[in-house]
Amino acid sequence: MRKYIFTFIVCLCAVQMSAQTPAAALVDKYKEMKGARNLVAGKTIVRLVRPLMKDYQIAPLAHKVEELSVLRIDNASPEVRDRFLRDLKIVFDQYVFGGQSVTRNGTVDAYVHMTSEDTADELVVYNPRLYALYSVSGKFTREELEKIQKKP
Repeated sequence: MRKYIFTFIVCLCAVQMSAQTPAAALVDKYKEMKGARNLVAGKTIVRLVRPLMKDYQIAPLAHKVEELSVLRIDNASPEVRDRFLRDLKIVFDQYVFGGQSVTRNGTVDAYVHMTSEDTADELVVYNPRLYALYSVSGKFTREELEKIQKKP
């Protein structure tokens, strides 16, 4: 009996560790491609940069951010970028479009990965000019997400 319980726990841990959002899986797929640049900031680094987030539109979510991730493939080959764009379209079909914003680096699109009607676990921003995918992970409420649409 102990053997079955141990096997069950190991399987449960493996499933939990492999559970990730579609955008995170896309980042994992492309982060090692030639010309790709990937940065992931975990809880410790996020804690240090959280005060800086208060100066940006993301401020209403800053206190709940658990991980920041950036993937840029602007230096990748045209074939890799084309494949990435096809995969990105499939990924974004699983997200809710949050709108567009004009930044100094061009117009960006925002998408939200909803875990239920009222909560999300990821906010993703894509900059097509830079081929850059920015991801902010945490547990966010619908109200918090709606606040970031308003300019401070």
